[in-house]
Amino acid sequence: MKNDKGAAFKMEKIMDVSITFESKDEGTILVGTNKGLDHLTYPEIKKIIGDKILIKNADQIETVLSVSSVQISTSMAERKNIGICIGKLASPDLVQVGASIYSLEH
Repeated sequence: MKNDKGAAFKMEKIMDVSITFESKDEGTILVGTNKGLDHLTYPEIKKIIGDKILIKNADQIETVLSVSSVQISTSMAERKNIGICIGKLASPDLVQVGASIYSLEH
């Protein structure tokens, strides 16, 4: 994938979305897991996610959105639950359950 200036992005899969919801204060939040990230720390995962994400729905429609904030919790089974807030400009309906979320790096 390339940005508007023609520079190539490196994409890394962050997670598959298991739920989306809207927070009155934060806006739309996407939640999912990725076993490959379970061994990483919060700062490492946050760095991988970065400032922008690519959302690829099952219908192959792709959308690039800015990340407002990241929340990560660890379950009793030592799995990381990743919450990515995409703010109030995007509706939860924009992202389908099962959508793949990728980080965008230069």
